[in-house]
Amino acid sequence: MKLPQNKSVLIAISIALVITIWLLSGVFSPKEAKVGHSVSEDNIQKEVTVLVENQTAHDHADVIRLYGHTQSDREVEIKAETEGNISEVLVEKGTFVKQGDIIARINIDDRQRTLQSAQALVRQRQLEFEASRKLSQKSFRSQTKLAEAEALLNAAQAQLESARLDLEQTNIKAPFDGKLESRTVEVGDYVSKGSLIAKVVDLSPIVIQVEISENKISKIQDGQPAQALLNDGRTVHGIVRFVASTSDSSTRTYKIEIEGENPNNEISAGLTTQVRLEVGSQKAYRVSPAILTLSDEGVVGVKTVDNNNIVVFHPVNLLDDTPEGIWVSGLPDTARIILRGQEYVSAGQTVTTVTKDQLSNDQPAPAASLVQKQEN
Repeated sequence: MKLPQNKSVLIAISIALVITIWLLSGVFSPKEAKVGHSVSEDNIQKEVTVLVENQTAHDHADVIRLYGHTQSDREVEIKAETEGNISEVLVEKGTFVKQGDIIARINIDDRQRTLQSAQALVRQRQLEFEASRKLSQKSFRSQTKLAEAEALLNAAQAQLESARLDLEQTNIKAPFDGKLESRTVEVGDYVSKGSLIAKVVDLSPIVIQVEISENKISKIQDGQPAQALLNDGRTVHGIVRFVASTSDSSTRTYKIEIEGENPNNEISAGLTTQVRLEVGSQKAYRVSPAILTLSDEGVVGVKTVDNNNIVVFHPVNLLDDTPEGIWVSGLPDTARIILRGQEYVSAGQTVTTVTKDQLSNDQPAPAASLVQKQEN
């Protein structure tokens, strides 16, 4: 069955009209949606409210933090100065000794008789010398004979001193107050001159050694106060007693020694420590870590609001970390710091500000207000 010609034309026109309408709807609808979205975003941006607080910078100590370890003030290896068998051991390792305490004894053997013989020889030579001197004064003895008698007396006295010293060296003594860190001999051991007997370390004062970079060494002076925190929580207060004049050839760092009190030798050598050195002061703010933010380049900073309510990003330096907050530098002397809402705004954006006092008068919190607007 064939449709009339005029009816076919009518159908074609209808189809063309539908297609035209559909095409037109595709052209204008995205533009309208885009404009509406842009307007919505602009409204959100203009309505952002942030919590701010007016703060003033304070003088804060400029601190250098270094890591090091404790070490003894001095230590010495005690070696035998004479030979013989160990006859007695009086001190166990780990014991604290006083200067002059006897650690061990070497068998005397015939040293006492040698000493007595040397004493007798000295008395003999003394009498001979006195007789020669009197005869020389009366011209009955030549000056040569007098000099010979004097030489024999001096030799006998030297022999006596050697015998006395050899006998005394059988007592092995502590050279200073300290801890007997090790002892390598037992009763019956034979030792010769130079044999290692024991090792004594002095832990009072305790010494803390650290390394500092070349760009900070100029800030450190002898006698400068220092503070060290041990891993177990104990704190050592002391002073800088040594600053190296030359750097390590491999690390290009300088050695620093700090000495602190160590009552009862409670602090051992070899403990890891964190050293705190104050090298001046600078203007800084104590803030909560929560307000720190990152720039697009990954720089840590704090956002503030200027007098025109425009957001400003300030890169900051972390100076100190305390239980009450962190100290940062890099902000102006006075600043309107954003406490809440800093993550929702960017530098150069105009915002509405509210203070804590205004919030206490039933003002909405900035972050919550912003989230509600975005959801709507």
